[in-house]
Amino acid sequence: MQAFVPPDEGPFQGLVASRIETYGGRHQASKQGSADRLHSQVAPGLDPGRRRLHYYVPFAKGSGQVRGVSPLKMQEPEPKKKYGGPLGAGPPHSPKFKEVSKARQLEMRLHTFSMFGMPRLPPEERQHWEIGEGSDSSLVIEKSWKELVPGHKEMSRELCHQQEALWELLTTELIYVRKLKIMTNLLAAGLLNLQRVGLLTEVSAETLFGNVPSLIRAHRSFWEEVLGPTLGETRASGQPLDPVSLQNGFLTFSQRFQPYVQYCLQVKGTMAYAREQQDNNPLFHAFVQWCEKHKLAGRQMLGDLLIKPHQRVTKYPLLLQAVLKRSPEAHVQEALSTMIAAVESFLRHINQLVHRSEEQESLVAAARRIGPYDVLEPSSEEVEKNLRPFCTLDLTSPMLGVSSEYIRQLLLEGPVRVKEGREGKLTLSLSSTHGFPAGRVPLPLL
Repeated sequence: MQAFVPPDEGPFQGLVASRIETYGGRHQASKQGSADRLHSQVAPGLDPGRRRLHYYVPFAKGSGQVRGVSPLKMQEPEPKKKYGGPLGAGPPHSPKFKEVSKARQLEMRLHTFSMFGMPRLPPEERQHWEIGEGSDSSLVIEKSWKELVPGHKEMSRELCHQQEALWELLTTELIYVRKLKIMTNLLAAGLLNLQRVGLLTEVSAETLFGNVPSLIRAHRSFWEEVLGPTLGETRASGQPLDPVSLQNGFLTFSQRFQPYVQYCLQVKGTMAYAREQQDNNPLFHAFVQWCEKHKLAGRQMLGDLLIKPHQRVTKYPLLLQAVLKRSPEAHVQEALSTMIAAVESFLRHINQLVHRSEEQESLVAAARRIGPYDVLEPSSEEVEKNLRPFCTLDLTSPMLGVSSEYIRQLLLEGPVRVKEGREGKLTLSLSSTHGFPAGRVPLPLL
């Protein structure tokens, strides 16, 4: 664009004057040098292209503006942005700026989730995490068992209490499955959707939620094959719920709920991982807070959700015992007793595995504190090479001469004091740090 003289310096004024000068009026004869001098006076620090845009003001002050036509406002150059915020300050390429940028991205994504719902994941991820539509149509129940039994008013008080206990077993099962699905349909789905756009990629959904999808599948199968048919019979016949019809399902409890073995073995590490991420990862902490306030969460906290499976599997004996106490019939009592025994046997199995895992961790930690040792002074490198496998205390190796069910256990731990007595004898004195009485003890043969 060719430069021109401002309208108020010539005989032409107003809108017509400015257009004449723009499209080649008589003031266009002014030289480029005069325009450049004006440019340098107005904005000496701008480049030539920016100066031309900066100076192009067709309707300047005092030029007799036409009424109703808005002047073109001159844009001042933007000052340099100062980067900073709650996560720190720095130039755009600094790590702190990237944290601020990711925090902003996370906020926008979560706002989008709140406004338009959770985006759908790829089919393989939806199938693995049990995220889908229409899969819970059978997991519905009435408000009370009395809606299904028309003659409940003529029933004895003891039988009514039995039905209440059975109804608690059914309703708490559905409530528990819904809480499990909070971890998959909200927490896991949200995390995986954020990772698809490059956010929270450092967080492992598998480590955080373990095999929760396997638990959901196990409980859905348990409902469809055991609890649901019992409820369906009552709906169809109008007769009270029959606890004996649950017997076959509970006798196969250990096979149906085998995924609980893995979950209970890993729940300690899972909760530690969740705490570590919330303490050290601000973005993950913000994501968890958003999930916990979501309407689908039902005010459930992440830590509470992670411990729910452990609490549920240990509650089945209590629920069945409540039914047993209110069942006077002998055959019903016998059936319930066998069900309780099957569930408790499975729980003892889990407890043994968890206890063995904790013992292994204690032994590994103790061996690490002891460290390697020298059996004797090696005479050569070859001797040292052959002795090296025997110079490390492996407390986790199987014991010789006994079956595999017998494992090493850490019975006592504390500092050992060595005293040299007469005739070169050594006395070991162990001071307990776990409340055991201190004294002289022989070294155990591991």
